[in-house]
Amino acid sequence: MVEYELLYLVGESKDAELPHIREDVEQLVTSHGGTFLLAFTEEKRKMAYVVKNEVRGTYIARRFTLPDKDERDEQGIEQTVHPLTEINRALQLSKDILRSLIVNADDMPELKAIPREERPRTENRGNRYEKRGAVRPMPIAPIAPKEEEKKVVTEEEMDAQLKEKLDI
Repeated sequence: MVEYELLYLVGESKDAELPHIREDVEQLVTSHGGTFLLAFTEEKRKMAYVVKNEVRGTYIARRFTLPDKDERDEQGIEQTVHPLTEINRALQLSKDILRSLIVNADDMPELKAIPREERPRTENRGNRYEKRGAVRPMPIAPIAPKEEEKKVVTEEEMDAQLKEKLDI
């Protein structure tokens, strides 16, 4: 048996039909010889970009196993196309599922929910000009120190300084 992980995304407008969609996906995988494992995660989130006019969605991740080629041959199941290809095609054609992904779960960590922290909302979301710095004061330029008045050096003082330096 080979273990796979299935991740699919259902739009927020289909939340009422979510139990029915879950059953359809489970039936699709089991009809191709797969068996679901107990571990799964489900999380509602805002998507990174709009997909089919949906901004938020429910991400569902499930693990399942499928028999490998040798086990299918022993059971007498003759298939010209791999079951994953058929499952993936059916998920892509589904109108209820926005996106789906199936990966081999052999080297993947345990499937569990990710703890998330809720960030406090800022109250001043509407005023964009303050955030962007349009009201920010201009930085103050550093003030250059005043140059000291140049001392007038006589020839005698200059000769004395040269004598000190050259005697070293």
